[in-house]
Amino acid sequence: MNVPAIGLVGCGRIGRSLVRLLARHERLRLALVEDPAEPEAVEYLLRFDTLLGRFPGEVARAEGSLTIDGRSVALRTPEEDRVPPWGELGIDLVVEASGRERARAQLERHLAAGAKRVVLCSPPTDPPDLTWVAGVNAEMLSDEHRIVSVGSVTANAAGPVLRVLAHELGVERAFLLTVHAYTSQLRLADVPAPDMRSGRAAAENIIPQPTNADEVLSGLLPELAGRISGLTLHVPVPNGSVVDLTCWHPRPVTVEDVNAALRGACAGELAGIVDYEDQPIVSSDILMTTYSGVFDSLSTLIVAGRVSKTLTFYDNGWGYANRVIELLGRLAELDAEAA
Repeated sequence: MNVPAIGLVGCGRIGRSLVRLLARHERLRLALVEDPAEPEAVEYLLRFDTLLGRFPGEVARAEGSLTIDGRSVALRTPEEDRVPPWGELGIDLVVEASGRERARAQLERHLAAGAKRVVLCSPPTDPPDLTWVAGVNAEMLSDEHRIVSVGSVTANAAGPVLRVLAHELGVERAFLLTVHAYTSQLRLADVPAPDMRSGRAAAENIIPQPTNADEVLSGLLPELAGRISGLTLHVPVPNGSVVDLTCWHPRPVTVEDVNAALRGACAGELAGIVDYEDQPIVSSDILMTTYSGVFDSLSTLIVAGRVSKTLTFYDNGWGYANRVIELLGRLAELDAEAA
């Protein structure tokens, strides 16, 4: 069986999670990592990770390569305004996990360089062939999709819940407030920044920021386009976030209605994607979960009869990385069928 070779662009928070998941994967092979950091820093941060803990296997570095659990992985530093010759390097699927906004023309260069498909770990500036979110539109994936975005971590947590509520109870309007752990884009001390709020100390403040999750969800759920809005509050925790989703329904609903809809979905079409929790959890209880989100049934509220408020917790990267791996597997299957 031909095992697809993966090229990973960017070895940050999501990238390092992907390295761990691919290290011993039987149907996917990590073949190349490209990152602007010094090779010594890439190796060090793969071996020692504050959030993920020590790497559970072997990581060693040689000139131009890493050895990860006995597998050799090429290590490259990006060249100015150039993409690697993926075809010559034998790479089948490219994962763009640099965290940078990419235009479609930039992504198409990966295909021109010989990659069969490109998977983005963030929303691009131009529409991809498909934004794929498990539990929302996974069935839409087809062989014609060459540039596929996995949306955002928040959209993966909130999207399946919003879809269930819209289909089961009807939703006229939705507002999502993301209470988000701080990220590498923020600062640990007050420093000057173009966006003054993002320059404030993330471990000491609650920092309001815009979110792109509402735009992603509007594209995924066209029946709600223009009726979803949102806001992010970055808070002083290193990992573990929660979506506070407010939905306006066309008729009166109860806590039992909302929870029953999610309980059934989590046992059915959302199995393995969203977990239904009936215990009093907090954010640290969902760290390293493989789910896109954990629905907190004890926190469901109804306001004025027709407005529901729900909480869905999520790990800032691990569940999302698991979805990326699932997508890579599906794309590999499509390529194998077409061969």
